[in-house]
Amino acid sequence: MLFMDWSVRKVGLKQLWTLKWHRQFDTAGPWTTAGGVRPEDWPQWMRKYRDY
Repeated sequence: MLFMDWSVRKVGLKQLWTLKWHRQFDTAGPWTTAGGVRPEDWPQWMRKYRDY
């Protein structure tokens, strides 16, 4: 992923929910480990990806 400060790094699919996209975006929202999501809450096709 390319960030606005021109840095580049790999970002996991589920990690997208933990990034600060906007000032008001909740990085501890319901689709994060901090928000209480469980592996079985994800759609079947996403369960194989790493949790963040």
